[in-house]
Amino acid sequence: MYSNPVLQFPLRNLLPQDFPHGGGIEAAAKSWGCDVAEVLDLSTGLHPWGTPDWLGDWLKSHVDLVGIYPDVHGEPARSALAEYLDVLPEQILIVAGAQTVIEVVFQAMNWKSMGIQVPCYNEPIRCAQRAGCAVHAFEAGEQLPATEMLWVTSPSNPFGEDMIFPEKSIGVLDESYMPFEQRKKMGLIEGVIRLGSLTKTFCIPGLRLGYVVADAQTIIRLQSWLSPWPAATLGLHVLPKLLLEAEERDAQIVSGRTRLQSLLDNHGWDVKPSQASFILAKPYGDMPDFAAHQILVRTFPEWPQLSGWVRFGLPHSDLEWQRLSDALCL
Repeated sequence: MYSNPVLQFPLRNLLPQDFPHGGGIEAAAKSWGCDVAEVLDLSTGLHPWGTPDWLGDWLKSHVDLVGIYPDVHGEPARSALAEYLDVLPEQILIVAGAQTVIEVVFQAMNWKSMGIQVPCYNEPIRCAQRAGCAVHAFEAGEQLPATEMLWVTSPSNPFGEDMIFPEKSIGVLDESYMPFEQRKKMGLIEGVIRLGSLTKTFCIPGLRLGYVVADAQTIIRLQSWLSPWPAATLGLHVLPKLLLEAEERDAQIVSGRTRLQSLLDNHGWDVKPSQASFILAKPYGDMPDFAAHQILVRTFPEWPQLSGWVRFGLPHSDLEWQRLSDALCL
């Protein structure tokens, strides 16, 4: 376990001063003088197949749910997810996206120091600093810091590597890009808050669905920092149906990732192996003009060590794949 919560660490210039995110499709379309529909957004890691085919009809047939307040316990989503993940319902907290918990977890748990491997997803750093929690950034291969808690993302973002939460440590395991087959096997981990997104796999960021798996007391503690209504009623009722196709969607990600790695290899890029719905890669020559092809990708100006690297999400249709291939041809 990591102790000494009051210890302050030198930042060693490892932490960003800005906290950009993927997406921004509206701003990109405006900058490029095109419609949003014309932008190929590969910057966020959303499932390439988009929302489920049946979702539109489901929303129409359940429109009455818009007029009903959400269940304060997150039902029926909570019980469905608890059964799926093989934990108790009281060990599940359904939330309006994983980011909802990132915003308050440091205050709720009263953590004073965090260790996090960088480069990484920026939001835990921003939220920890805002809460007065000292952040100790370390890079791969360095000794783990003696902090009160650790933040581990697996697969890591932006690299897509499988990460292991150190035994007998406390903190947060962000499993937002983890295959559901792997999530099902983990159960309750002592001292660890499992944090997951449901919007990435099912491509429903507009519905805002996420979850926490933790002991019942931690769930209550987190709940006290959140709204009485954990997520929208529509999201709570659609989740049980979404879970039925989780593994199929994971398989589609594996297929798309394999195809993307082959495409980048064929165009002479340096490609990092990935277990997520995105791939980090770097051209050996000049950077393509993705804007000219109205393709939005994720670069990392906030991390100097990632200069020249690009994170690609997965295209879907053959037309999207061809657009990306054309952009890669200098």
